[in-house]
Amino acid sequence: MSALLEVHDLARYFGGLRAVDGASFAIEQGVIAGLIGPNGAGKTTCFNCLSGFLRPSAGRVRFNGEDITGMSPHRIFRRGLVRTFQIPQELETMTVLENLMLAESEQRGEQIWRNWLLPRQVAREERALEDHAHEVLALVALEHMAYAQAGTLSGGQRKLLELGRALMTHPQMILLDEPAAGVNPALLVRISEDIRRFREEFGITFLIIEHNLELVRDLCHPVVVMAQGKVLDVGAADDVLSNPEVEVAYLRGAAQHHD
Repeated sequence: MSALLEVHDLARYFGGLRAVDGASFAIEQGVIAGLIGPNGAGKTTCFNCLSGFLRPSAGRVRFNGEDITGMSPHRIFRRGLVRTFQIPQELETMTVLENLMLAESEQRGEQIWRNWLLPRQVAREERALEDHAHEVLALVALEHMAYAQAGTLSGGQRKLLELGRALMTHPQMILLDEPAAGVNPALLVRISEDIRRFREEFGITFLIIEHNLELVRDLCHPVVVMAQGKVLDVGAADDVLSNPEVEVAYLRGAAQHHD
């Protein structure tokens, strides 16, 4: 049986810079996997190639048995592979509820002529979408903020909103970019519990970029380690983090970042 996500010799070059350099790994259905590595390892570039925001220079990406290499983001999104961003991309002047409702693609009301010719169907779909958005807000503990402007949310609440927008689309897999960044410890516990619950209740597979290694140890298996665009190791968190090659890569990355 093939993995849900298969990455084969993935590469992305920017001139002479090999941001991703022949990375290969596979993620099985129903796991919470981690993608870690020092700064500049190529993790975000890898995410952008997987989700269609960047076209790979070489290599192949397969999702659910289909070759999605170089597909546009919206086509990959419709196949159930959804990504979030380290800095949430909410529409700040719209309400939290409206942000969730906009996440659903291909709504009838998006085409003006249908609002004139099929008003009942459009209204019915709108009500169902709003009901679904309220259900998702309850799942991520933001129901009390439904009618607040998204720009008023705290950093941690924006992470929850980003996760909620991904859930609106009924994804098979979520690429989650640094859920711990800028989040207070109490809310981080909530986010971790939510990720586990969504995997168990909805069967969602996660691949998470994260620098908080304690969170990775607690939440992720397997863990993929990247450095200088390459995959160094894949396995259980304790095993890969005790790998001497991985330790050297982190020390090298810390020294370069300090410089």
